[in-house]
Amino acid sequence: MLRANPGAKVRVFVIWEPVLATDWGTPSPTLTAHVPDVRAVHFWDPERRLSAAYGDAPKLDLLAGIRQVSFRMKDVVWDTALVYPPGAKWGSPAELLVAPVMKYRDTLAESLARLAR
Repeated sequence: MLRANPGAKVRVFVIWEPVLATDWGTPSPTLTAHVPDVRAVHFWDPERRLSAAYGDAPKLDLLAGIRQVSFRMKDVVWDTALVYPPGAKWGSPAELLVAPVMKYRDTLAESLARLAR
């Protein structure tokens, strides 16, 4: 999506949290290579602080105006993309929340294209 919109003035924060038993350390370059764009910054959150800040998965409905989530999360917000408008302040709702990311790739691409205009 980022490659298809090279002119989009966006910043992507990729947050890696331990979800699976194999998620025991900082993501390898093999994993971070899935989002290689220079507009993307990768973070490792071993204590799942971001999930906690978002109120854990049961409160996903409060995070965005438009939500497309096709699986049930418990205490971790994972495989999720949130799209915020330019100038959004911390704590404001996102325009869009999708999970899992790949299932809603087209929705994300449309949102990114809108931001690029």
